[in-house]
Amino acid sequence: MEIEAIIEKNAVTEAKTEGLLFRGFEKMLEGRSPFDAVYFTQRICGICSTAHSIASSMALEDALGVAVSEQGRYLRDIIHACEFLQNHIRHFYQYTVPDYIKLPQENPLFETDHNDFRLPKTKNDLIVQHYFDSLEISRSAHEMLAILGGKAPHNHGVFIGGATSEASAENISFMRSIADNIRSFIISTMIPDAYAIAEYYPEYFNNGRGYGNLLTYGCFDGYEKLGTLYVDPLVYVDGSVQNLNPRWITENIHSSWYTAKRETYTPEQEIPEPDIKKVGAYSWVKAPRYAGVPCEVGPLARMWLSGEYRHGISTMDRTLARVLEAKKLSEIILTLLNNLIPGVSVQKEYAVPQSAFGAGLTDTTRGALGHWVRIENGLIEQYQIITPSTWNLSTRGNDMLPGPCEKALISTLIENTDNPVEIGRIIRTFDPCVSCATHIFAKGNLVKSFKVVP
Repeated sequence: MEIEAIIEKNAVTEAKTEGLLFRGFEKMLEGRSPFDAVYFTQRICGICSTAHSIASSMALEDALGVAVSEQGRYLRDIIHACEFLQNHIRHFYQYTVPDYIKLPQENPLFETDHNDFRLPKTKNDLIVQHYFDSLEISRSAHEMLAILGGKAPHNHGVFIGGATSEASAENISFMRSIADNIRSFIISTMIPDAYAIAEYYPEYFNNGRGYGNLLTYGCFDGYEKLGTLYVDPLVYVDGSVQNLNPRWITENIHSSWYTAKRETYTPEQEIPEPDIKKVGAYSWVKAPRYAGVPCEVGPLARMWLSGEYRHGISTMDRTLARVLEAKKLSEIILTLLNNLIPGVSVQKEYAVPQSAFGAGLTDTTRGALGHWVRIENGLIEQYQIITPSTWNLSTRGNDMLPGPCEKALISTLIENTDNPVEIGRIIRTFDPCVSCATHIFAKGNLVKSFKVVP
């Protein structure tokens, strides 16, 4: 991923998110057993692999007409929540904190590209210690995941109907103790650290807003007994909160290196063909739209739409929403563990239909994730995936509207064009799941290149 930003009079006037990595997972799945998709799609990402197994399982459940039991959902959603926690803790301390906190310059591979460190030394050094402490805490979230999922990343536990494993009373008790420890760390350490940073960088509540359109497919919602523990499928567009209608989701390839019968299509209609020589295109990332508008997805969207956080929509608001969401998720895990019945197996044998279609929509760490599968002759005929980063790092469609991340950068004031730290800080709040470099142009000339995500 590259970010191209044009700066005039110390403000970003133009920005492009250029995805330079061709994925092609959808093509790889064609002709394979539908059951392969649950494990195959996890290899899309080593950080949010569990989310793909869940979205894939949901799509196949929809296609096969499988109703997941309440206990099956608890098992699966505990696994999913564990992944949320490890990601949020790592993102805050390993991606966000180095933007604002001066770390020890002892590693020859680590080098800061700015000197905008404002916290007093005592507060700075305390957060540095928490930076290292967080590695063990985030690892413990993966330890929890592996108890039910078999391993992390790329779990073996999530499958059609819930999970292949069952939880013993001993495992439930052990996981509860880990979850309590993680929750204590989030409340006593992570949240205060985030607010300490926010106190010294108040201007970041005023940049990186973007459109303000927010979308979630919902997560930890609609339980038969517990109701919605977090957020239902919702969107915020044109100043109002609305129920999500999946039929209004489209993709556009106007600025992407793809060709198809039509530039705009719904997920079940089209799998475009790659075309690296396409004139005017600048990215492998497509342009998802909801009812024709770009939407931001992720922790801030979920927290805002659930009513848990309504302070604002900005760079710093995304950071605060993520750490506050981590607290919420630690509580959800404990609720699900308290309702899990030891020794209950939810697995069955499933037959693949000759012809079927299914969709699996859920939210994951970075936002809304959708899988769509079409089965013909008992095999995958078409598989479509729209990831959260595709929503946030969207290119311009034929509407020529910038994607959410592009829009968030435009009009950003840059204090020092030789060290445009503002750009990196804004991009990282979207938690892009790809290596990302940025190229800064002023008066038509390249003035700086730097890595945003290593």
